[in-house]
Amino acid sequence: MPTVTIEPELYQRVETAASERKTSVDEVLADAARDYLWELDRQKISQESQAYCQMHADLVECFLGKYVAVHDGTVVDHDSDMQTLYKRIRQRYGRTPVMMTLVVEEPIQVLTRKGFRLERIHQ
Repeated sequence: MPTVTIEPELYQRVETAASERKTSVDEVLADAARDYLWELDRQKISQESQAYCQMHADLVECFLGKYVAVHDGTVVDHDSDMQTLYKRIRQRYGRTPVMMTLVVEEPIQVLTRKGFRLERIHQ
């Protein structure tokens, strides 16, 4: 197993958190790493969403009604079938966050939660 070096003061805080949660130091560190990586992924998708909005007019001209994959601010793939696109993107980029969305007339879609499913609001 790899060794990770943590400054003593931080390690003491982790030990305290583990003790308070009645869990192990390993579990606290694993949870913290998962949370940190999730936040990085969320930030990346947010950046890709901004890029999508900036490119939206051009995307509507080329890809209206199709799914696009946006990575590093660029459309890297597209398809009329989301599952097919998803499989290609995962094969190509692994677990790297890549935004995949349907190109529709409006750049921002309003969704509403009804029970446990999301539905697009038609305006």
